Order: sequence, then structure tokens, then C-alpha cells
Amino acid sequence: MKYSLLSILTMTGLLLMICISAAYPQAALPKMQGTPDEGYSSNAATDVIRHDGGIWLVTGEGVLFTYDDGLTWASYNASNGLVSDIASALYSNGSRLWVGTSHSEVIDGYKFSISDGVSYSDDDGFTWEQIDFSSSGQNISNVYGGYRTVYDITGHEDWVFFASFASGLLSSNDNGLNWRRIFPTAEDSAQYVTSSQPTENNRYFSAAADSSHGDTLMVWTGTAGGLYQYVYAPITEKLSSRYVSHVSFCPDCVDSVFFYVGGENGITRGLEDGAPFISRFESDGLPGPSVTAIYQYGGRLFVGTEDERDGNSTGLAVSDDFGDTYWPVTGFNTGYAGGDNHVRELANMEDRLYMAASDAGLFVSYDVGDNWERILVDSSDEYSIRNTVNAVTAYGDTLFVGTDTGLAKLYMTPAGDIDSTEYMPFPEGDSSCTRVIGVRIQEFTHIDSSGTEDVLVYDSVAYWTINRPLTALGRPMVGRKTALGTEWQNLQVGVRTNDVAFWSDTAFAVGEAGARFTTSGGNPSTIYRIIDVRNSTRVDSLTQETLYSMKVSGDTIIVGSSNGYGISTDRGDNYRVYRPNLDDLKADVVVAHTSINAWQKLLGDFIPAIDVQYFDDGRLARIWVSNRSTSYWPDTNAITVGYVVPIDDNGDEIDEDNPADTVGYAHRWKLSLRDEFAWNYAFKGDSVFAATNDGLLFRANDETAWDTIPLRDENGEDLVVEGTAVYGVEVDGDYLWVTTSDRTVRINLSSGNFTDQKPYYVIDSAAADDEVYAFPVPFSHANDNYVDFHFAVPEAGNVTLEIYDFAMNLVRRVIDGRFYAAGIYPTFGSDRVTWDGLNGLGDEVAVGVYYFKVTLPGGESHWGKLAVIP
Repeated sequence: MKYSLLSILTMTGLLLMICISAAYPQAALPKMQGTPDEGYSSNAATDVIRHDGGIWLVTGEGVLFTYDDGLTWASYNASNGLVSDIASALYSNGSRLWVGTSHSEVIDGYKFSISDGVSYSDDDGFTWEQIDFSSSGQNISNVYGGYRTVYDITGHEDWVFFASFASGLLSSNDNGLNWRRIFPTAEDSAQYVTSSQPTENNRYFSAAADSSHGDTLMVWTGTAGGLYQYVYAPITEKLSSRYVSHVSFCPDCVDSVFFYVGGENGITRGLEDGAPFISRFESDGLPGPSVTAIYQYGGRLFVGTEDERDGNSTGLAVSDDFGDTYWPVTGFNTGYAGGDNHVRELANMEDRLYMAASDAGLFVSYDVGDNWERILVDSSDEYSIRNTVNAVTAYGDTLFVGTDTGLAKLYMTPAGDIDSTEYMPFPEGDSSCTRVIGVRIQEFTHIDSSGTEDVLVYDSVAYWTINRPLTALGRPMVGRKTALGTEWQNLQVGVRTNDVAFWSDTAFAVGEAGARFTTSGGNPSTIYRIIDVRNSTRVDSLTQETLYSMKVSGDTIIVGSSNGYGISTDRGDNYRVYRPNLDDLKADVVVAHTSINAWQKLLGDFIPAIDVQYFDDGRLARIWVSNRSTSYWPDTNAITVGYVVPIDDNGDEIDEDNPADTVGYAHRWKLSLRDEFAWNYAFKGDSVFAATNDGLLFRANDETAWDTIPLRDENGEDLVVEGTAVYGVEVDGDYLWVTTSDRTVRINLSSGNFTDQKPYYVIDSAAADDEVYAFPVPFSHANDNYVDFHFAVPEAGNVTLEIYDFAMNLVRRVIDGRFYAAGIYPTFGSDRVTWDGLNGLGDEVAVGVYYFKVTLPGGESHWGKLAVIP
């Protein structure tokens, strides 16, 4: 779940010492205590989870589990399936169980934790499969070895993430089949690749998946450099196409300023600020996967589509709800004339809707797209290429139709009949080409201020065409002619131009050469730069992209490119560039929450624990974070909770009395407890349990303070040594499971007062009477709280236990003639006596080898040995 027991700045952390300490007595002696702790094999457990109806513990002896509420236990370790004995993390997605494992090696006299990566089981541990991260498998480096212990594993459905100190954050969205190391920023990625030591925000300790936001998955990750929020939006809620080949505004949208962009992978509806996006695909009612035309008219959105897999047209779709849902048009026959029947463009005149459909020709609808009739541009020859229509634009009573023979002007009667036709051919040659794929009308106006009020006065128009070669003789070009002129200008010759747009007397040509503009009616040759500058820093640009479409509406400009689109809402002074994220493993947004952002109230940037609290009453989940002090961030221990709050357009939290001002939502952080940090959290309704160095903490709800739950039996006897840290906590029905480095405790929550508690621990019931031992060994001043002693008392009487140094000088008398009933010790409560590593003067003993002597009631003595390390 959510913990890290390794110090950020030391090579030998608490997790390593716990694992080594637990391993020593197990390897030397421990059998089981017998009922009711049958099969329980490790006193030190660093985490606890639920899986498939059972309780599973993370220990230095592997994974320990019970399916009968602790009546019997079993374990998996290196002897029966796991790669190694030391487990460091567990995660269950309901059916598949994931485990991080490691082993220890002695290097220069010190024991180090060496990561073995992650493994999974689909049969509750009966068989295990280790992920191969070597060059023969995933080919991902820096997963195995020292400093790379897997500290946390999380996920949702087929998503799996694991966090590691020096391995970073690895992700899989196919339940572990393929993996990728991911980073919060490109700079972090570059640093990880080029440096032998990861930066603080590349060192991961905790992770928690948050599935409370509908189809959007949020993954919260704790590093040594802050908290990172990875946001994975569903494809239906983000920009869907890399090639934004078509752009359209929505003139009928009154309440919201929508626009539409389409490309090779469906159509996306956006707002001027870029979010939220709504994308729709073939599976949502579009006839084909790729968009060939977008047009909004009469309260309906029309979308032409094709199948890029075979290049065939798939017809036309209509939406009556601004792009939420689509249905195909059946009254239009794309195969009417055979050949290329793609829907290329739509336009409206009066109450009529026109459609250019390539070889199928020109169509008209009098009922907003329900039924269509074919119109012959050249009625003298139905099969003339003049009836191949690539573009259509309406202006006044004239239809401008782009055909394979040039430009045709159709003068229409009020009833919609063709009154007369004018053909404007373009020859194929070095400076021109025949096929017209686009027609644009540029209006010239000026403001007349001579009267009592300003008046917009119409001056004239210019006609622009976008041309493509029909044969090998021609060259691509843009044509321009004024309404009163007789000659066409051939502009942008040799350059594939995809669209033309206008601001008053300024014309823009966009295509493979980027964007060019002119204000004189000459060749658009001046480069127009579409640059995204945020906080005075250039972050992106469309200048080098192939541009496909440019549309202007009022002060808003949208430019579609070969990799996303750019949008300006201030007539081009500033742009935002939006790139599609088609990489399933790359987060769509990564938000950093650090101590630098003071308003967030994250006191420190070392985050050893994260968990998500879900509610059944419709409230959004809360994010519980642990902030831990280090030498870099002293005095920053804290427990912090994150809330989702509504915000206004200034980013301020909305007062609950003014919900209409809500424009979005954001996370806000509140300090819940200072001077304490958690290794793990657990929840039951509004109640929160926190596993901390100072024991098990509890808060009933938002209105109550934190209290400590003593780990004691009904007689008030301590079940664990006083001062023992709690590392794991989990709610399972009416039981709360609590793990420590000493032993595991199960608390019955139904009692209401936390007094119904049961401990689980290992003693050596099968040891010989003269057998004594100490654990954990070696004992560490830095990472261990105490030493337990095992001994058997054959008959009731007084017992003495003394510790001597290597020279056999008395160091401390731990038990001084105390009465013990016959039995096997240690147990719990007042009969349990431990040594804290201090001598009789209260000073820490020196590193080295020590001996201890147990004198039993009959007078016989038994000797044992232990080691002390820093």
C-alpha cells in the first residue's frame, strides 16, 4: 500500500533492518506457536492488504496470509514460489496479486537490500510469475539491484504502477504485459537518463490510484521532492487526433463557445480555454474513423468521414446535441457516381444546405440534411469532371464550387435553382494547376466615422482558391482575384497550401510551409509565428508544423496542424498550443504539489505515504498524504488531507452559497496533524486510521481530534512493546489489522471501543529447554527499538537475565530475579521484558558482539549471543 521504511539519505534503512532482523530468528529457530497462531511465521510485518477475501502481510519472511481471520496462517517465500524471501510491497486488483521482493547481501561488512523487481500470481500465490525487466524481456534498466527496492504498488483495473527509490515510477496499462518508466516532466526524464543519481523528484516512495473521478484515473505519487498527480483522461475526454485537418466554429452555440477539430481519429469538441474536451469516434456513431469535413448549420453538426485503412468514404454523420451523439445520414448516396465520393465541404445559402462530395458531385438539402438531391454543375454532361466537386462556398446568391476543371460560379435563384453558371478554369503548368480543393471569400470593409456613429461600410471582395495539380504538368498554388478584376494571381506556387483565412485585409495561407500572410493582396510570404508563451517562457510552437486548417471567428483563431492545434482568443497576440497525447502510458497532465506552493499546506516534500479515502454518499475521494522531515526539510512531519473543491475563474474556492460561479475544480490541502507522519492509512466511513512511529492514531470524522489507540488486551496488558512504531493498517469488515516490527494485532471494530484485540506473534514452542536466543539480531541503534529474548521456564520461579560485553564485563541486568510462571517466553504484557540497547548508565552500548545469560529458577544458566550495529 503506502509506505517507505528506507531513509532517503542512508544506505541501510529501517525496512532493510526489519527484514534482516526478522530473518535472523526465523532462519535460526522459529517454529510456530501452535493454535491459534498456526502458521504465523514473522513478527515483523510492514504492511497489510486485503486480497480475494483474505488478509496478506508484507514481511521479511515473504508474504503471510490468512483466510479465516487469523485462525490459521500460511506463507509464500523463496522455498515455495517467490523469487526471494524479503517482501517489500503488495497490491491486489481483485484477482491478480502483485508483490515486490528483494534479498540482502553483505557488502563491505554491511547488509544491503537488493531489489528483485515485481512478481504476480493469478491463483492466490500457488504459482508466481516474475516480470523480466532485463534486456531479454522488458529491456528496462535500473529495476534490479541496490537502492531499487519496490516500496509501493498500486493500480486500477488493468493499470499497475510501482514506486521505487532509485528505479523511479514504472507503469503498465495491460496488467503487467508491457511496462514503461514514466516521469513528471521531460527534464526529469533527461536527468534520469544522463545522471548516475536520480534527483529527489525521481525517487519514489509511495503511490495510490484514485478512481473517484469517473473514467479519469488519477495516480498520486510521493517522492523525495514532492507529491505528483498523474492524470490519465479517457480518450473520450481529450484531443483525439494528431492530424487536426479540419476546424469549425459553432455559430448556433449560445450558452458555450464550442469549436470542433477533426482528424485521423474522430472529432473533438472543445472550449476556448481548451477544456473540457469531448471526443467521439466510429464506436460512438461516426460512419468512419477519420474526419473529412465539419460544418454546423441549423442546430445540427455535420461530419464527413472516411476509412483511412482503405481510403474509402464512409459518408456523413449528423449530431443534434452539439456533438455528444451522432447518427448516419441515409438520404445521401456516396456511391452515386462511383470513384472518390468523399464528403469534402458543406455550405449553406438561405435555408438550403450544400455538400461537395467529390466524384459523387454537388448535393443540396432543403430539410437540414435529412434528404439530399444531386445538382449537376454541368448539366450538359452528367459524367463531366466539372461535376466532380471538391469544395463549395456560399456568398450572397452565388455558390462557388471547386471542381476538377477549376472554379465554377453558380448564380442561384431564390428558389434554389441555377440561374446561370460561370466557369473559371486554371491551366496545368509551371505556375498553376487545375483542381480547386478550396474556395474562400475575403471581404474588405472599413469603419466610417463621419456620421453620428461609427458604421461598418462594405468595400469589395476578393476570391481565393486553393489548387492542386490534376496531372504531372501542374504545380500546387493559391489563386486570387478581386470581384472587379479580370486576371487571377497565382500565389504560393509550388507550395501545398491547405487553407486560407482572413482578418479584414490580411490574408493567411497555411500548409506545408507553415503560415504565411499578406496585407497587400500579393504573395503571402511573411512568416506568421504561432508560439505558445507561458509565464514569459516559450513552451511550444506550431511554426515548424504542417498546417491543415485555419479558422477565424471574431477575436478567436484556431489553427490545426500535423500535431495538434493552436488557439488564440485575442486575434493572434497570444496562442495556446494543444498536443494530442496518443501514448497510453504517458499522463495527460502531471501536477506538482510541493512545499513551495504555500497555499497547498504541504509542509515537506518527502512523501512516504499516500492513500485514498472513498465515500458512499457521493462525496469525491480525499487524498491523505504523509509529509516527513529530513535533513533537507526539518520540522516538517505532518499528516495532510486533500479535498476537491469548486473554484471560480480566478482559481479561488467557491462559497457554497454561490455555486453558479463554479468554472472548475481543484485540489486544496489542509493540515490535519502537525509533528507526526504516517506510514499507512486505513478508512471506515468517515473514520481514518494512521499507522505512525508513535503508534496507531484514529480520527472519527472532520470534527474530532486525533486520538491514540493503545495496543492492549482487555486487561490493559500491552500487546506490543511500548513505543513500537506501527507500519501497516487495514480495515477488513469489522476487523482492523495493525502490523508492527514487533507483532500483528487484530482489533474488533464492532466492539466500539477498540478494546477487543488479539495479537499474532511467533515463539519457539518446540525449542529445547536449554535453548535461548535474542531477536532482532543484529540490533541497530538507528533502526530498532528493542531486543526480545526467548527462553523456556520449566517450573515457576525467579528468573535473571544479564548482558555482558566481549570482555565479559556486566553491561546491564535486564531481568533481576523476577517471578515467572512455567512457560515459553516472550509473550506480551508485563511478563515481556526487552533490552533497549543501553547500558546501566543509560548510554548506548558500543557496536560489537555481546553475550547474555539467562538464570532459571532451578539455578541453571543458559548463554546466548547477539550483535549490535550502528
